[in-house]
Amino acid sequence: MKAAVGMSLSLVVMLGACSKSDDPRVELTEVGFALHLPAAMQHALDAAAPGFRTIRTSAYRSDVSQAAAASAGGMPALIATVGDFNHDGKQDVVMEGTTPGDSALRVIAILSGATPEAVPVARFSLYDANAVGIYLSPASAGDSAAFEIVDYPDSSLVYRYSNGAFAGTRIGN
Repeated sequence: MKAAVGMSLSLVVMLGACSKSDDPRVELTEVGFALHLPAAMQHALDAAAPGFRTIRTSAYRSDVSQAAAASAGGMPALIATVGDFNHDGKQDVVMEGTTPGDSALRVIAILSGATPEAVPVARFSLYDANAVGIYLSPASAGDSAAFEIVDYPDSSLVYRYSNGAFAGTRIGN
């Protein structure tokens, strides 16, 4: 009986370890969305943008949150999106936020891999930190290797990674 219990406990621990993924992910918490970064990705972000913090969900203008929810078929995270942007088979993350002493809104991608790398994507020098109107979204065409930066309601750019850099293409008007 003790052997069976021991084997069952070992199996539960092994299954838990197998199902626990250390991929980046955006999770809905009691206080809004939170971004989970594996330690190596967090280290790459800290090295490239010390003190970087994502925008609080409550900082988005209500019309932006409503528009994002309508276009995504539900409430999206706004602060980050996850996908395989550099086509290496591993999950990468793109996030928006600020750094201490810099009043700009920055969009940074962290590409996973043996040595994760933080790559600047865009910088918006003019934005209202208390009423953010710029948000991130998966590409509307369902392209998991692309993402959108939406400057609601004025413009939207789809970004793709190619030749070691991200390039944006304006969509719509």
